[in-house]
Amino acid sequence: MLIGGLVGGGEFGATAAVGPATEAVRKTVDEVIRILEDPEWKKPEKKEERRKLLEQTIAQRFNFLEMSRRSLGAEWNKRTPEEQKDFAASFQTLLANTYLGRIETYSGGEKVQYLKEIVDGEYADVYTKLDNGKMTVDIMYKMEMASGDWRVYDVVVEGTGLVQNYREQFKRILRKDSFAELTKQLRDKAEHVKASVPAGADSARSR
Repeated sequence: MLIGGLVGGGEFGATAAVGPATEAVRKTVDEVIRILEDPEWKKPEKKEERRKLLEQTIAQRFNFLEMSRRSLGAEWNKRTPEEQKDFAASFQTLLANTYLGRIETYSGGEKVQYLKEIVDGEYADVYTKLDNGKMTVDIMYKMEMASGDWRVYDVVVEGTGLVQNYREQFKRILRKDSFAELTKQLRDKAEHVKASVPAGADSARSR
């Protein structure tokens, strides 16, 4: 779950140590909700434009290049700058197509509680809890200060990190396939995910 925590109204825990990293996450959450709840953006003819706006909003908070580097591990330094760029772009598209479809089903019933943040120099862990009324999910954002702003480089859901999960998958693929094939698989998967999004999912939410 990359951005599952970006789909709910927020509240701060009574004892939460709210700092700049938490505020950065909250700011992005609020902007995503604003876009989703704006009647103008709910119009069917605005769907593609709205999705691009959501992608841009999330990309400002998530450091997809760093997520790509960490997901590849030692393999990253073996690749040329062009290979790295191509891989990162394909990985970002896959993540966006996978999770934006879920975000667009936002119904307004989800709540995010900001619990605490732990800062260690240029790194911070922001702890949150997502409650959809049926279950709660612990989500922790691992962040790094980059160019004067806090950016997410990993998301840990119920103890399972997104970066580690993909790193293990990529290692398995690279044991039998080339790096070019791995990148191709990412592109193909991204297209498959985008094509499989139910056409009526968004219009149903906007009624």
